[in-house]
Amino acid sequence: MGLVRIASLSLFVFLVSASQDENENSGTSCDPNVTISGGTITLSQGGAVGSILKYVCPLGFYPYPVSSRTCKANGQWSLMRNSQWRIIQNAGCRAFKCPVPLIEEGTFFPKRASYSMGDSVSFECADGYRLLGSESRTCLINGRWNGTTAVCEDGLNTCPNPGILAGSVKSGTNYGTDDKVRYVCLDNLALIGSNERICLETGEWSGAEPTCQHKHSFDLPEEVASHFSASFSRILSESSLTKENDSSNSIGRKLALGQGQKLHIYIILDVSGSIKKVEFCDAISALTSFIDMMSRFEVVIHYGVVTFGSRSQIIVNIGHAESGFPDYVADVPKDLKYEDVVMGNNKGTNMTGALKTVYEMMSFQKASMKNRQLAWIEVRHVIMIFTDGRTNMGGSPKPMMDNIEGFLEVKNSREDFLDVYVFGLGDDFQEINKEEVNSIASKKNNEQHAFFLFKKDLDNVFNSMLDLTSVGNLCGFANKSLIESDQSSYPWFAEIVSDGNPNFRCSGSIVADEWILTAAHCFQDVSEGNTTRKKITVGPHNKRVELEIVSVQKHPGYNLTGKMEKGIPEFYDYDIALVKIKPKIKFATTIRPICLPCTMETSVALRKSETKTTCADHEEELLPTLGTVEAKFVRKAHGEHELQNVKIKTGESQRPLCEQDALKAAIYVNVSDVKDVVTDRFLCTGGSAQVPEAISCKGDSGGPLYIRKLYRYVQVGVVSWGVKDMCMEPRLPTDARDFHINLFEVLGWLKQQLANSTRFLDLPQ
Repeated sequence: MGLVRIASLSLFVFLVSASQDENENSGTSCDPNVTISGGTITLSQGGAVGSILKYVCPLGFYPYPVSSRTCKANGQWSLMRNSQWRIIQNAGCRAFKCPVPLIEEGTFFPKRASYSMGDSVSFECADGYRLLGSESRTCLINGRWNGTTAVCEDGLNTCPNPGILAGSVKSGTNYGTDDKVRYVCLDNLALIGSNERICLETGEWSGAEPTCQHKHSFDLPEEVASHFSASFSRILSESSLTKENDSSNSIGRKLALGQGQKLHIYIILDVSGSIKKVEFCDAISALTSFIDMMSRFEVVIHYGVVTFGSRSQIIVNIGHAESGFPDYVADVPKDLKYEDVVMGNNKGTNMTGALKTVYEMMSFQKASMKNRQLAWIEVRHVIMIFTDGRTNMGGSPKPMMDNIEGFLEVKNSREDFLDVYVFGLGDDFQEINKEEVNSIASKKNNEQHAFFLFKKDLDNVFNSMLDLTSVGNLCGFANKSLIESDQSSYPWFAEIVSDGNPNFRCSGSIVADEWILTAAHCFQDVSEGNTTRKKITVGPHNKRVELEIVSVQKHPGYNLTGKMEKGIPEFYDYDIALVKIKPKIKFATTIRPICLPCTMETSVALRKSETKTTCADHEEELLPTLGTVEAKFVRKAHGEHELQNVKIKTGESQRPLCEQDALKAAIYVNVSDVKDVVTDRFLCTGGSAQVPEAISCKGDSGGPLYIRKLYRYVQVGVVSWGVKDMCMEPRLPTDARDFHINLFEVLGWLKQQLANSTRFLDLPQ
């Protein structure tokens, strides 16, 4: 959208349905032996007056004509009526059907009156038009088409043809600047997204592409996680992402949230009457996971936490100093007791009241910053609402949301300063007011802000949402869910090859957009002006990005032949180099930098103060001298890269034993003092009597040795040399060791070289 995102305020609302008051009419009851064809039933009070009968259908089906009935005072269940208000005697489970697709200036096939799960349609355009969107679409289990709306475009207008939604009618056929199109859904389908869109001068349509959804239908969990994380992660990104030619990149905006700028997060937890204890605990779990994840980003975050049912209560006030400490904020909800917040006379669902409480906190915050109004204007606001979509007190929440939008002045050019995500949670989506949910959700191009989830999926789906691996240049993020051989698990990995020598290979790591960290001996025969025969590649094997070497900066202390006079043919002390490359790397999901120790970015990753943390604090956290430290490196064998797990020997007893095995290397058999070849600048891995550790293969030199901390990875070493070249042997000897340059021992040089790319802490003199 071309708009820059500066900071954010997330409004996080967990809303759960409100129960009906129990009717104390005793003696009368309704027949509990009610059935539904193809499904089952549940009874809230065993058939007593006021009892709620719910029809339950298998996944992919919905109850018809109603999803629930109430036991009346006369001992009869409430009548079942269809959309034409006709009385229906027998309930049944019906399969979701996808609405008939339409396309202008083209055709689709096969043409049917309705489409069931698994049915596919294909689209073609008339001569002179090109097809945009999905060439074919398949009907999913939730009654939605996969892919995107197919349109036939002639390229003659300011904006492309927005297409006709499946199950809708469109008015408006002009697509010039300021022209409008409007949509209406048919057959009692609910419109989610923008019912009106305006063609902008930029050639984009305002608002969000709408869909026509069955009122019983739900979003697939994996789709919710994908759309939400793709959109929300843009708020956290420090720079624009690489736009790749695949469908996933159509989701989300190119945004920038600068380092040190503010993100205010308001979390509103619905504690209305019908929430069950397990659902309450799931909501708390998701809430604390969210707070924990947000603390990993280089953004100043303050939280406000509100619970509500009929009334609202502030749990964490964003105006208090504690609101900026994630550990404190995460602990407060954990202390909430289900019995205290859910029971009593607080069973209604007053979303308007909750939003009013947030509005008042926002007003107070603005007033408290009256002498810093420019700082207030730069705060970004994101509202996330989890609701049953059935407000029964306080009226529609839309006017209060309009008040918030007006207060934040987010119209026109400031619309990117407020995002409202709404999650409708339930077990029966007919009871969710989808139109109300949609009315308060943001409508932004190429993004989805309104979602509908089963309550039981909340915790798992929400944790999946928080795998924000699409955040581009934040260091040390990797897709932890992928298999070990997938490059997205180590997106900082670089490979160095030579055009003149097919047998040459080294490894490296991305540490900045124009710098690769590697081993100096990989460029032993390369002088300052002679780098053209070597090249560097990054990214996954099917989308490799080739980089040109501009210059190589070896550590000045490196001298491979420096101890020849002592009978030591190769001496790898200070075996480290930085390679400057061009063009600058455009970071994306599969290409991103790794964190370096003693930097501001790593302080944030370690959840430490950027101003009070020292380099010694980093070393104590990452390389404690108590025994061994779990670490990883990337090994290439049989043409495939794979992550390997090793242990860095840091303890007083483990380290000397590991280092002593260096003398078993063939080139050091005549060396008597191990300190002549292993200086304090080396880390040692490998070996083990019980479970032999992995060792590096030829060509792995220069690769990163790194440690996982929380959600991030920090490089602590550079692979230098190994005792034995037998990495693929089925049984490794216990004295097979690898040695790595310890980055903590060369920080002064790193800071000098990377001063314009990385923010280092003050280093000890």
